[in-house]
Formats: sequence, structure tokens, C-alpha cells
Amino acid sequence: MVFSKSFLTVVSRLSLVGIIVLGGFHFGSAFFIADMVEESGRSEIKNLSESIDVSSAEDLAVYIQNNDKKVISSETIKEWFEPYVRNYTGKEDIRISPEKVEKYLVSIAPSINTQPVNAKFILVEGKAEEFTPSEYGRSLDIDASKKLIVDAIVNGKNEAVLAVEIIEPAITLDRVNELGITVLIGRGESDFKSSPSSRIHNIRVGSAKYNGTILKPGEVFSFNSILGEVDESGGYRSELVIKKGKLVYEYGGGLCQVSTTLFRAAIMAGLPILERKPHSFPVRYYDPQGFDATIYPGVVDLKFKNDTSNHILIQSRVEGTKLIFDIYGPADGRKVALEGPFQHDQKANGSMKAHFIRKTYQDNLLVKEERFDSTYGAPAPLERNPLE
Repeated sequence: MVFSKSFLTVVSRLSLVGIIVLGGFHFGSAFFIADMVEESGRSEIKNLSESIDVSSAEDLAVYIQNNDKKVISSETIKEWFEPYVRNYTGKEDIRISPEKVEKYLVSIAPSINTQPVNAKFILVEGKAEEFTPSEYGRSLDIDASKKLIVDAIVNGKNEAVLAVEIIEPAITLDRVNELGITVLIGRGESDFKSSPSSRIHNIRVGSAKYNGTILKPGEVFSFNSILGEVDESGGYRSELVIKKGKLVYEYGGGLCQVSTTLFRAAIMAGLPILERKPHSFPVRYYDPQGFDATIYPGVVDLKFKNDTSNHILIQSRVEGTKLIFDIYGPADGRKVALEGPFQHDQKANGSMKAHFIRKTYQDNLLVKEERFDSTYGAPAPLERNPLE
């Protein structure tokens, strides 16, 4: 088999990225290219086994953006080598298993990959002002990093820089005033009067996590995805929470005051509610009953969608004993009217049912009518119930 000089030049260039397309077939390995060129009798490429002593392989330092450093041990690298027979020459050789290198990169990717963080800001007299700057995210490029590692080992290098894709946040401070966030579209309020100090503390800590949150058009809001872990390291204190229909002490007691208040704001903003569950039994902090939303990480979430034509902004604040959530967005002619909530089927043991109706108008025309139902069991028989 004989190839022209010009064809070999092209093949040589393509081998730099380890990809060649020939006769409708796709080959993703530089070893195949080396095989083809060697078979033609026009290359001085030698067997890898002749140039590398696997037993003396050394550690390889890999860097992420020239900052973070990880070390691939020599023992791991030795395990990557495998024997094989060249397809076109029939010669025995060794190679670095691309599957094993990829498996390693996939295993470390979660420690490298980060999601971009949108800028958060406050709205003052209709103008966005700086609150929290945005952060770029990053994603490990598995294929490109795999080639960089293989090349480093083959060429006897002791370090390599991994390929990382930088992900730009959707919202940056230099363009927050261009997002179409112009008016207050929904407000929710609740009163935590007479709450114990630990519960008030948790409400303040939890509500602050949502202050300045921005949702782009079509984006789904998840209360739990922003809330994160609820433990002492997050600044929360132990308090009574509803779990499996009973009151037990856990970190974060009172966070349902946050989800309930935000739920009320989303209702008044006319946003589609995708997931909402009422509490197991009536809780006095959430009067009037039937207008609440419980959450529990990993079990119950509060979700709604930004179905407006522009971004929306969520802001929270505490005034006295009241928690308030405001949602700002575009002036799109949407109006909401609420009927209720109404309580009914009330029993002597404290159980009851409730419902309210949301009517959404667009340019003064009724476009949607929804009913939200709640069923509450009897309060748990405990000596003291600070949530009731």
C-alpha cells in the first residue's frame, strides 16, 4: 500500500488531534494513524514499547487552569498501559488505554466542574444595584484532556494542563439593568410572631439565601436546589419541624415559613406552580390556613416557573415579625385575583380542609382559573408545639 506525499502530510497534521475521517469511517485514535503511516514505509515511528519503560513510570501532575493541582500516581499510570497487536503490521506493542484514562477523568470531573453563579442584586427605585457578583463556571473537557494526558506520558513529561471549558453566567452585573425587570409583580407575607429565637434565626438565615435570585424566561425555580444542606455548618439552629406527621427536633426548624411566604409571592405573581404540598396539620404561623407550602430536602420541594417574557427577581426582607418576599419582573399586563383561602370540614381534633382560587387576567381578560386544595390532619399530640 503506497500513499502520496501530500496525503501523508495531511494525515500527519490530523494526527495532532487524533481524528481522521477516511472513506466514510471515523477513527478516534492517534495509534491507528501511526500504524497506517508505519505500514507505508515512510515513517521513522518506533514501537511505544521500545521507547517507554513502563516499570519506571513516574507520577504525573495535572493542573486545572494552572491553579488547582492533582497528582496521578505512577501506580495508576502503570495500570493504564496494555499490550496490543498493531492492525497493519502485526507487531506486538503497548499502548495507553484511552478507556482507562477517560474513566479516571470522569471520576475527577465532579471535583472540577462548577456551575456558573448568576449575579444577585437589589432593586432601588427601579434600578438594579450591585449585591453579589457573578461567578464563572467550568467543565472538564474529557476528550481534550485525555489526549493531553496521553501525550504527556508518551513524551516523558511529568505535568500536564487539563482542558477546561469556561461557562459564562447568564446574569452579570454589567447587564442587570437590561433584563426587563421593571415592576413588582407579586408579594407574599407571613407573620412569625411568638416564634422562639432559634426559629427566628433560621428564618433569617434561610430567607437570605433567596434574596437577589434571578430566574431567566422559562426557568424553573426549585426551593431545595438553592437551600442546599440544612445543618449546623450552614448557620442553622436546632428547632422543631414537622416530619412524618410528628414534631421532632432538627436543624432548620422554621424554614417552612420561608417556603410558605415565597409560595404566596409566586401565587400573587401569577407564576405556574409546578410542585407544592401543604403541611401535615394546621400551623398557626401560616394563617390563614390553606395558603402554605411545606418543604423537606430530598422529599418535598416547592417549584414554580418563570413563564414571563423576561427575567424575574426575587427579594426577601424581614420587617418586625413579618417575613416578606417580593417578585419583580416585566409589566406584561398580567393581574391576579385571589378568592379565599376558605376553611371547611373542620373537626374537633383540629383536622380540616381548605382551598383558594387564583384567577389570572391578561389585559383585563380572564385567561386561567385554578383551585389549590389543602388537607390537614390533627396536630401531633406533643406537650408543646411552637409551630402550631
